[in-house]
Amino acid sequence: MPGWKLGAPLLLFFIAFGIDGSNSYLYLLKQTADTALNNIPNLYIPNNTLRLFTGSGMGIALASILYPAFNQSAWKESDLQPALDWKKLGILISIILLIDFAVLTEHPAILYPIAILSVLGVLALLISVFSMVWVLIMRQENMFTDIRAMWMPLLAGTTLTFLMITAIDLLRFRLTGTWGGFPLG
Repeated sequence: MPGWKLGAPLLLFFIAFGIDGSNSYLYLLKQTADTALNNIPNLYIPNNTLRLFTGSGMGIALASILYPAFNQSAWKESDLQPALDWKKLGILISIILLIDFAVLTEHPAILYPIAILSVLGVLALLISVFSMVWVLIMRQENMFTDIRAMWMPLLAGTTLTFLMITAIDLLRFRLTGTWGGFPLG
């Protein structure tokens, strides 16, 4: 796990995401419903560019914690070397910034592959989390020597991931009457 010194920028990414997300959600609520929330001022008018950067920072923070947590719960022989150091964090931030700036070009040749990678990243994250939960529930912590030996937890994690996505989609369809995010009419 990242130490406290390395955890400070990760915590800042988390806080920035929380503030920006809360501000954006409050702004959305105020735009879609006439409620008492209208009296609460927004910190600023949300924009997608800022959402992209704060979301990317949160992705770095989440991966920096999830990757070591998965490795610490799954593998029989753990690598005592830290998964992240200042140099790796700098490289990771640089790569993410390059990707973010590429997204801001809004060129379809860039957006489509990144959209596909984004979906695959979310699936990988959810499968990792649910596989870790399965390992803990089945009391199989630190029992695996390679990825092939983890076929059952990974299958369970994949199944739970797709069940959760299906349940969310069915609930959204039930509430909105559409498979899209918002009703059209």
